[in-house]
Amino acid sequence: MKVLCRILLAGAVCFASASAMARNDRSVQPLDEAMSSPQVAALNSDVRVYFGNQRHPRVSQTIGEWSSQRRGSAGRDAAETRSGCHYAFAEALEQLQKRALKEGGNAVINIYSVHGDVPLKSTSQYLCGIGNVKTAVRLTGTVVTIGR
Repeated sequence: MKVLCRILLAGAVCFASASAMARNDRSVQPLDEAMSSPQVAALNSDVRVYFGNQRHPRVSQTIGEWSSQRRGSAGRDAAETRSGCHYAFAEALEQLQKRALKEGGNAVINIYSVHGDVPLKSTSQYLCGIGNVKTAVRLTGTVVTIGR
C-alpha cells in the first residue's frame, strides 16, 4: 500500500511540474497573410469585415459588439505554428460573420484581436496566443448594417 501511495505521489508531482511549465506566448501575426489563407477565402463574402480603423461605407445601424475565440494546432516549427494561428483566425472571423448574419447585420467593423488583457487594434496585424499544443485567436468587432 505504501509503495502504491509513493508511486501515485510521484506521478502527481511529475504531472504538476509538467503543467507548471505550460507555454503561454503571445505572437503578432501579419493580417494580410491570414486574409489570403484558403480558410479565409472560403468564408461568406456577403458579410464584409473591416479591421482596426479601416475606412468603411457609412453605418446605417449599429447592432452590437461581439467576440469570438477559436483554437488551432501549435506546430513543431514556426511555419506550422503560423498556420495554426491563421486557422484559428479564420475560425474566429467566421464566427463573427455568422453572428452578424444572425443579428441582421451585413458587416463587422472595428475588428481587433485580444490576448489576455492586451488588445491590438491594427489594420495590418493580429495577436495569437501560442501554447504547447494549441494556438488561440480572439477577435472582437462591432456588427453593423452598412450601405453598399
